[in-house]
Amino acid sequence: MFVLGDLHGMAHAFASLLARAGFDTECDLVWSLGDLIDRGPYSERCLALLEQPWFRAIRGNHEQLMLDAVEDQGAWLQWMANGGDWSPGYPWDAPQVRSRLAALPWACQLTTGVGRIGLIHADVAPAHDWPQWLAALEQDRGEARQTALWSRRSANQAARGLPGRQVCGVDLVLVGHSIVTKCLQWGNFWFMDTGAVISDGRSAALSMLEVHPGLKLWSEPTAQDPVASRWWSGQLERTSAALARAS
Repeated sequence: MFVLGDLHGMAHAFASLLARAGFDTECDLVWSLGDLIDRGPYSERCLALLEQPWFRAIRGNHEQLMLDAVEDQGAWLQWMANGGDWSPGYPWDAPQVRSRLAALPWACQLTTGVGRIGLIHADVAPAHDWPQWLAALEQDRGEARQTALWSRRSANQAARGLPGRQVCGVDLVLVGHSIVTKCLQWGNFWFMDTGAVISDGRSAALSMLEVHPGLKLWSEPTAQDPVASRWWSGQLERTSAALARAS
Protein backbone atom coordinates (compact mmCIF):
# COMPACT_ATOMS: atom_id res chain seq x y z
CA MET A 1 0.00 0.00 0.00
CA PHE A 2 1.28 3.46 -0.95
CA VAL A 3 0.40 7.11 -0.22
CA LEU A 4 1.07 9.71 -2.90
CA GLY A 5 1.89 13.40 -2.48
CA ASP A 6 0.23 16.18 -4.50
CA LEU A 7 0.06 15.10 -8.15
CA HIS A 8 -1.11 18.31 -9.89
CA GLY A 9 -1.50 16.86 -13.36
CA MET A 10 1.91 15.14 -13.46
CA ALA A 11 0.54 11.84 -14.77
CA HIS A 12 3.72 11.03 -16.68
CA ALA A 13 5.85 11.41 -13.54
CA PHE A 14 3.38 9.23 -11.64
CA ALA A 15 3.71 6.47 -14.24
CA SER A 16 7.50 6.59 -13.87
CA LEU A 17 7.21 6.56 -10.08
CA LEU A 18 4.95 3.49 -10.12
CA ALA A 19 7.43 1.69 -12.35
CA ARG A 20 10.31 2.67 -10.04
CA ALA A 21 8.42 1.27 -7.05
CA GLY A 22 7.48 -1.96 -8.84
CA PHE A 23 3.80 -1.19 -8.36
CA ASP A 24 1.48 -4.06 -9.32
CA THR A 25 -2.04 -2.95 -10.28
CA GLU A 26 -3.32 -6.46 -9.56
CA CYS A 27 -2.41 -6.48 -5.88
CA ASP A 28 -1.20 -3.00 -4.80
CA LEU A 29 -3.17 0.09 -3.81
CA VAL A 30 -2.21 3.76 -3.83
CA TRP A 31 -3.95 6.55 -1.91
CA SER A 32 -3.57 10.17 -3.07
CA LEU A 33 -3.46 13.04 -0.57
CA GLY A 34 -5.47 15.18 -2.99
CA ASP A 35 -4.72 17.89 -5.56
CA LEU A 36 -4.83 15.55 -8.53
CA ILE A 37 -5.49 18.49 -10.84
CA ASP A 38 -4.37 21.99 -11.85
CA ARG A 39 -1.00 23.57 -12.65
CA GLY A 40 0.41 20.50 -14.42
CA PRO A 41 0.01 19.19 -17.96
CA TYR A 42 -2.29 16.16 -17.55
CA SER A 43 -5.14 17.01 -15.18
CA GLU A 44 -7.64 14.99 -17.24
CA ARG A 45 -5.48 11.86 -17.00
CA CYS A 46 -5.13 12.33 -13.26
CA LEU A 47 -8.89 12.64 -12.78
CA ALA A 48 -9.31 9.45 -14.79
CA LEU A 49 -7.24 7.63 -12.15
CA LEU A 50 -10.34 7.78 -9.92
CA GLU A 51 -11.86 5.14 -12.20
CA GLN A 52 -9.05 2.67 -11.51
CA PRO A 53 -9.65 -0.04 -8.87
CA TRP A 54 -6.08 0.33 -7.56
CA PHE A 55 -6.33 4.08 -6.95
CA ARG A 56 -8.03 6.03 -4.14
CA ALA A 57 -7.94 9.71 -3.17
CA ILE A 58 -8.99 12.10 -0.47
CA ARG A 59 -10.12 15.62 -1.31
CA GLY A 60 -7.63 18.43 -1.89
CA ASN A 61 -8.23 22.15 -2.10
CA HIS A 62 -7.92 22.05 -5.89
CA GLU A 63 -10.69 19.47 -6.20
CA GLN A 64 -12.77 21.75 -3.98
CA LEU A 65 -11.95 24.76 -6.19
CA MET A 66 -13.28 22.84 -9.17
CA LEU A 67 -16.47 21.92 -7.31
CA ASP A 68 -16.99 25.49 -6.09
CA ALA A 69 -16.48 26.88 -9.61
CA VAL A 70 -19.89 25.51 -10.56
CA GLU A 71 -21.60 27.68 -7.95
CA ASP A 72 -20.66 31.23 -8.98
CA GLN A 73 -18.42 33.32 -11.21
CA GLY A 74 -16.19 34.44 -8.37
CA ALA A 75 -15.32 30.88 -7.46
CA TRP A 76 -14.66 30.08 -11.12
CA LEU A 77 -12.26 33.04 -11.35
CA GLN A 78 -10.44 31.82 -8.24
CA TRP A 79 -10.05 28.40 -9.85
CA MET A 80 -8.68 29.93 -13.05
CA ALA A 81 -6.15 31.92 -11.02
CA ASN A 82 -5.03 28.73 -9.28
CA GLY A 83 -4.46 26.48 -12.28
CA GLY A 84 -7.88 25.70 -13.73
CA ASP A 85 -6.78 26.94 -17.16
CA TRP A 86 -6.60 23.34 -18.42
CA SER A 87 -10.38 22.90 -18.21
CA PRO A 88 -11.77 24.38 -21.48
CA GLY A 89 -12.99 21.45 -23.54
CA TYR A 90 -13.32 19.20 -20.51
CA PRO A 91 -16.82 18.65 -19.03
CA TRP A 92 -15.73 19.80 -15.56
CA ASP A 93 -19.24 20.96 -14.65
CA ALA A 94 -21.03 17.78 -15.79
CA PRO A 95 -23.04 16.08 -13.04
CA GLN A 96 -21.09 12.82 -13.26
CA VAL A 97 -17.77 14.63 -12.88
CA ARG A 98 -19.02 16.73 -9.99
CA SER A 99 -20.49 13.71 -8.19
CA ARG A 100 -17.19 11.85 -8.47
CA LEU A 101 -15.31 14.73 -6.83
CA ALA A 102 -18.03 15.39 -4.26
CA ALA A 103 -17.69 11.76 -3.13
CA LEU A 104 -14.02 12.19 -2.23
CA PRO A 105 -13.59 11.93 1.56
CA TRP A 106 -12.19 14.80 3.63
CA ALA A 107 -9.85 12.39 5.38
CA CYS A 108 -9.12 8.70 5.68
CA GLN A 109 -7.54 6.28 8.14
CA LEU A 110 -5.50 3.29 7.00
CA THR A 111 -4.59 0.25 9.07
CA THR A 112 -1.15 -0.95 8.01
CA GLY A 113 1.78 -3.04 9.12
CA VAL A 114 3.35 0.07 10.67
CA GLY A 115 0.21 1.17 12.52
CA ARG A 116 -2.74 3.48 12.00
CA ILE A 117 -2.12 6.16 9.40
CA GLY A 118 -4.30 9.26 8.97
CA LEU A 119 -4.54 10.97 5.59
CA ILE A 120 -5.47 14.65 5.35
CA HIS A 121 -4.70 17.12 2.59
CA ALA A 122 -3.45 20.12 4.55
CA ASP A 123 -3.62 20.01 8.35
CA VAL A 124 -5.26 18.88 11.57
CA ALA A 125 -6.67 21.66 13.75
CA PRO A 126 -4.88 22.28 17.08
CA ALA A 127 -6.19 20.54 20.20
CA HIS A 128 -7.86 17.76 18.19
CA ASP A 129 -6.93 14.12 18.41
CA TRP A 130 -7.50 12.07 15.26
CA PRO A 131 -10.94 10.62 16.16
CA GLN A 132 -12.13 14.12 17.17
CA TRP A 133 -10.83 15.50 13.88
CA LEU A 134 -12.66 12.89 11.83
CA ALA A 135 -15.88 13.69 13.72
CA ALA A 136 -15.41 17.43 13.19
CA LEU A 137 -14.95 16.95 9.45
CA GLU A 138 -18.06 14.80 9.27
CA GLN A 139 -20.19 17.37 11.08
CA ASP A 140 -18.75 20.76 10.12
CA ARG A 141 -19.10 22.48 6.77
CA GLY A 142 -17.04 25.50 7.76
CA GLU A 143 -13.88 25.93 9.79
CA ALA A 144 -12.82 22.28 10.13
CA ARG A 145 -13.06 21.58 6.40
CA GLN A 146 -11.32 24.86 5.59
CA THR A 147 -8.44 23.82 7.83
CA ALA A 148 -8.33 20.34 6.30
CA LEU A 149 -7.97 21.76 2.79
CA TRP A 150 -6.07 25.04 3.21
CA SER A 151 -4.19 25.39 6.51
CA ARG A 152 -0.39 25.67 6.53
CA ARG A 153 -0.14 26.19 10.29
CA SER A 154 1.63 22.92 11.09
CA ALA A 155 3.85 23.14 8.02
CA ASN A 156 4.90 26.69 8.94
CA GLN A 157 5.68 25.62 12.51
CA ALA A 158 7.79 22.76 11.19
CA ALA A 159 9.63 25.13 8.83
CA ARG A 160 10.44 27.40 11.77
CA GLY A 161 11.95 24.49 13.67
CA LEU A 162 9.33 24.44 16.42
CA PRO A 163 8.88 21.23 18.45
CA GLY A 164 7.06 18.50 16.55
CA ARG A 165 3.36 18.00 17.12
CA GLN A 166 1.91 14.64 18.07
CA VAL A 167 -1.69 13.97 16.97
CA CYS A 168 -3.06 11.40 19.38
CA GLY A 169 -5.21 8.49 18.28
CA VAL A 170 -3.15 7.69 15.19
CA ASP A 171 0.46 6.67 14.61
CA LEU A 172 1.24 8.83 11.57
CA VAL A 173 -0.51 11.72 9.83
CA LEU A 174 0.41 12.11 6.15
CA VAL A 175 -0.30 15.52 4.60
CA GLY A 176 0.31 17.34 1.33
CA HIS A 177 -0.53 20.93 0.30
CA SER A 178 2.55 22.70 1.71
CA ILE A 179 5.61 22.22 -0.48
CA VAL A 180 8.77 20.93 1.19
CA THR A 181 12.16 20.36 -0.44
CA LYS A 182 12.11 16.76 0.76
CA CYS A 183 9.62 14.65 2.70
CA LEU A 184 9.73 15.92 6.25
CA GLN A 185 8.74 14.21 9.48
CA TRP A 186 7.66 16.54 12.30
CA GLY A 187 6.22 14.88 15.37
CA ASN A 188 3.99 12.23 13.86
CA PHE A 189 3.29 14.37 10.76
CA TRP A 190 4.85 13.52 7.42
CA PHE A 191 4.77 16.32 4.84
CA MET A 192 4.59 14.70 1.39
CA ASP A 193 4.26 17.50 -1.19
CA THR A 194 7.72 17.85 -2.70
CA GLY A 195 6.62 20.22 -5.47
CA ALA A 196 6.36 17.79 -8.39
CA VAL A 197 4.88 20.42 -10.69
CA ILE A 198 7.44 23.15 -9.84
CA SER A 199 9.81 22.09 -12.59
CA ASP A 200 12.16 25.06 -12.13
CA GLY A 201 12.93 24.02 -8.55
CA ARG A 202 16.11 21.99 -8.09
CA SER A 203 14.47 19.69 -5.52
CA ALA A 204 11.18 19.20 -7.42
CA ALA A 205 9.96 15.62 -7.18
CA LEU A 206 6.86 13.50 -6.91
CA SER A 207 6.97 11.53 -3.67
CA MET A 208 5.17 8.39 -2.55
CA LEU A 209 5.44 6.59 0.78
CA GLU A 210 5.05 2.83 0.94
CA VAL A 211 3.14 2.20 4.18
CA HIS A 212 2.53 -1.55 4.12
CA PRO A 213 4.04 -3.91 5.04
CA GLY A 214 6.81 -1.44 6.05
CA LEU A 215 7.78 2.19 5.44
CA LYS A 216 9.78 3.06 2.34
CA LEU A 217 9.96 6.38 0.51
CA TRP A 218 9.88 6.50 -3.28
CA SER A 219 10.65 9.62 -5.30
CA GLU A 220 10.59 10.63 -8.97
CA PRO A 221 12.64 13.80 -9.69
CA THR A 222 10.79 16.36 -11.85
CA ALA A 223 13.25 19.27 -11.85
CA GLN A 224 13.58 20.65 -15.38
CA ASP A 225 10.84 18.31 -16.56
CA PRO A 226 10.33 19.39 -20.20
CA VAL A 227 6.62 18.59 -20.33
CA ALA A 228 5.84 20.60 -17.19
CA SER A 229 8.10 23.45 -18.31
CA ARG A 230 6.30 23.77 -21.65
CA TRP A 231 2.95 23.67 -19.88
CA TRP A 232 3.92 26.43 -17.44
CA SER A 233 5.14 28.62 -20.31
CA GLY A 234 1.62 28.64 -21.82
CA GLN A 235 -0.29 29.31 -18.61
CA LEU A 236 -0.88 33.03 -19.12
CA GLU A 237 -2.10 32.51 -22.68
CA ARG A 238 -4.48 29.71 -21.65
CA THR A 239 -5.86 31.68 -18.71
CA SER A 240 -6.41 34.78 -20.83
CA ALA A 241 -8.21 32.72 -23.48
CA ALA A 242 -10.45 31.10 -20.86
CA LEU A 243 -11.36 34.48 -19.37
CA ALA A 244 -12.07 35.91 -22.81
CA ARG A 245 -14.45 33.06 -23.64
CA ALA A 246 -16.30 33.59 -20.36
CA SER A 247 -16.73 37.35 -20.80
